[in-house]
Amino acid sequence: MGVAERGTPLIILYNFQMEEKLFISLEVVPRNKETLEETSRTAQDFEEISIINIPDGLKFPLRSWEACAILSGKVSSCIPHIRAIDFELDKPFPLAEFFQKHDVHCVLVIAGDMPKNSEHKVYPTQTIPFIKKLKREMPKLKVYAAFDPYRFNIRYEIDYLTAKEDAGVEGFMSQPFFDTRLLEIYAEYLERKNVFWGVSPVLSEQNRLYWESRNRAVFPKRFSPTMEWNVNFGRRVIEFCETHGFNLYLMPIKVDVQDYLSGLFLK
Repeated sequence: MGVAERGTPLIILYNFQMEEKLFISLEVVPRNKETLEETSRTAQDFEEISIINIPDGLKFPLRSWEACAILSGKVSSCIPHIRAIDFELDKPFPLAEFFQKHDVHCVLVIAGDMPKNSEHKVYPTQTIPFIKKLKREMPKLKVYAAFDPYRFNIRYEIDYLTAKEDAGVEGFMSQPFFDTRLLEIYAEYLERKNVFWGVSPVLSEQNRLYWESRNRAVFPKRFSPTMEWNVNFGRRVIEFCETHGFNLYLMPIKVDVQDYLSGLFLK
């Protein structure tokens, strides 16, 4: 049975801080309409998945909110990523009407990388002022903020998350963790917060080097770029989330989604 067919009211799915239920979000990259719909259908085969997250990549033809519009009515909840640098602070948020028309009730705000295409216009809009703008102009919109455990240091990131919370966010969605020890340290500071802990399978040394060089990610010494290691790690994070009242954000980039989800959820 698909996610959208279970009869759970949408309003419940946006209250992600219900400790008795683990919410699991699956990231689906909108490379095109066909793969977007195909991957979303695959996700619906797993009742554990209740949310679809859509990153906003400028190299793809679909923007995140357009992808959510395509999935509207097909999945229970869809969360587009919104790049702060794409919007002006002193002008009304241009997607407000689009969100209302296509039942977009929740977003994840990210800072946004500078585009490689010089024709794509960006603005000096920072994340916290942009969050305040969204909450002021669309008070019913649920806003989540990005969480990067590798940005600078733990104290800096916790202070930054506190500032985002003061700006009005409902919770946080993290970059992927690859070591439960680092996750547990952050979890101590974020106890009783609405957090989706990120997990992304890494199945090659090249992919590992990407995460280490681009994102400064930390891997344990016993890491192995195999499906078995990544599935076992994902299961440990799921158990941790269930025990401590957190949620999970799966990012199966460059892997077979069916195989990965089957390994995580099928006993």
